[in-house]
Amino acid sequence: MLPGGLQAHGFSVFGYVVLFVACGAATIPLTLGIVRMIAGASWSQRLDRALSWSMTVWILGVMIFYAAMVLIERQRPCEMQRTNQITDACKTYLDSLPR
Repeated sequence: MLPGGLQAHGFSVFGYVVLFVACGAATIPLTLGIVRMIAGASWSQRLDRALSWSMTVWILGVMIFYAAMVLIERQRPCEMQRTNQITDACKTYLDSLPR
């Protein structure tokens, strides 16, 4: 329970971790599928290309995941935001509270 009788909605931290790990686990079979599709001179070249693309997709996915989580967090009421990426309106509101 949060101040003012507010209740948190959405994933818990554990839920976000599970989602993050599930996305990572999905890249392993995709990498193996890409290895089969890429035509190369040797197995090592195919594996190198597939892992390069997999790592690129993984890094982009992490960035998109982070951006989405920040956007979701910023839509919450000021009292429920648990990030340093809060909006200017919430900064003003939180600074006006007595300490």
